[in-house]
Amino acid sequence: MVRFAFADCELDLPRQELRRAGEVVHVEPQVFDLLVFLIQNKDRIVSKDEILEAVWHGRIVSEAALSSRINAARKAVGDNGHDQGLIRTFHKRGFRFVAEAAKHSQAAELPEFAPALTGAAGLEPAELPDASSTAMPSIAVLPFANVTGDPDHEYFAYGLTEDIIRLLGRNRWLRVLTRHATVAYRGKDVDAREVGAALGVRYLVQGSVRKLGDHVRIAAELVSAGNARQLWSEAYEFDLPEIFDVQDSMAKQIAAVVEPELATIEQAIASRKPPESLDAWDCYQRGLWHLWGFTDPGFDEAEALFRRAIDLEPGLARAHAGLSYVLLQKAFYATRDDRPALLERGMAAARAAVSFDGRDSLCRCVLGRAYCMHQQYAEAIEELEETIAMNPSFAQGYFALAFTLVWCGRCDEAIALLEQACELSPRDPHLWTFHHCRAVAHFSLGELESAVFFARQACRHPNATSWGYATLASILGHLGELKEAAAAISELVRRKPGYSQGAAHEDLYFCADEAFIDRYLDGLRRAGLPA
Repeated sequence: MVRFAFADCELDLPRQELRRAGEVVHVEPQVFDLLVFLIQNKDRIVSKDEILEAVWHGRIVSEAALSSRINAARKAVGDNGHDQGLIRTFHKRGFRFVAEAAKHSQAAELPEFAPALTGAAGLEPAELPDASSTAMPSIAVLPFANVTGDPDHEYFAYGLTEDIIRLLGRNRWLRVLTRHATVAYRGKDVDAREVGAALGVRYLVQGSVRKLGDHVRIAAELVSAGNARQLWSEAYEFDLPEIFDVQDSMAKQIAAVVEPELATIEQAIASRKPPESLDAWDCYQRGLWHLWGFTDPGFDEAEALFRRAIDLEPGLARAHAGLSYVLLQKAFYATRDDRPALLERGMAAARAAVSFDGRDSLCRCVLGRAYCMHQQYAEAIEELEETIAMNPSFAQGYFALAFTLVWCGRCDEAIALLEQACELSPRDPHLWTFHHCRAVAHFSLGELESAVFFARQACRHPNATSWGYATLASILGHLGELKEAAAAISELVRRKPGYSQGAAHEDLYFCADEAFIDRYLDGLRRAGLPA
């Protein structure tokens, strides 16, 4: 039997029971799991992302929901947000159990938690929307249904719908209908195919708000208007008093998840078209499909497709942005001799993208990244802050700004931005880079346990590259975990034969912090990477 004893409390794992001063205290299962997780990791600060994976199995929940569980955990063990004698909050960093806790018995720990994600990427061809149209994709957001009958929730549902429309409209590649186009469907049970035909759109977003006791559940789904098939769905739950406090964050999160899901579907449609029938938009989408694989052949194919899109439609800003992105990615993995030309061509393509459409968040984002790659951090931050201001649901903008801030010594700010990126787009094709950047930020702060957690997360993703394994090996080297470090080095060298500490130094060309580079290389040396 495994028990933890602290203060006047005892946490009994097999019985799933909390006792305080000998009396059983009723706690919800999530609160119990949260306490167990905090105590098991009491020697360090645990981040919000770690808590979400452990307690919510990777499911995205609101800040308010997490705060309510933290408060409930404190109350259950006789703590509070003012004293924080047992559970302490570290601003923008996470939480830590700070009291002494004795563990009784050597029984096995609780099983590891693993997130389960579902999305549109695995759809069969027959499930995809009609690929015959080559027009820019269009979408309508139907009024969210208030299925509880509470008038207060009616206002919330209406406001949520408006905010999602507004935020989706920030994506310049997507034609979003105004609320006036869909208001006639408010409170009606409609067929997606009929609505799609009437409005002339390819996709629909619809959802509901439901009261469940003292909780509220928001359900949202993305539907193909052509065949009424569900392409994505998610549900969010939080406490009733918080309903109006979370309207903006819920709208931002739903809009942020829908956008990459749509992009994935559009890429799948383009990938199944005959090459001879591709127009500029198809070439752009197909190029993204190859780019997000993060392989050398994929980069080459993506570059060719972006160039073809530009030949077909020279003013297509996103094709120039895609070309810039792939050239900058190539620079990450290029030799020292090839890198300068790639960076200059990447910068030129980014500037061309902005010149064609300076209001497109992706165009501004790639220009910011190009500045960062040239160590022009101030210019990069200016562009990337503008990116987020233009489109507050664009997860890659948050990531790109965080990446830049890491090299400016502003790692706490970077971590907060990366949390937002993961929350906004939990299935983003860039997700491994979100985790990798988070690992680097914690490494820079000297928080090695958190750093190794996120480095492992990054390497678990199928499109992770050699960068993830290099960072994992360096962190493990500093931790003295030499067996796992050797395995990481082995995978790193398999992916990049002949890789060395010297090559790693060259690969950090965008980093102006020599002290960071020295620590990173020292970790690789300890892990066993040759000089």
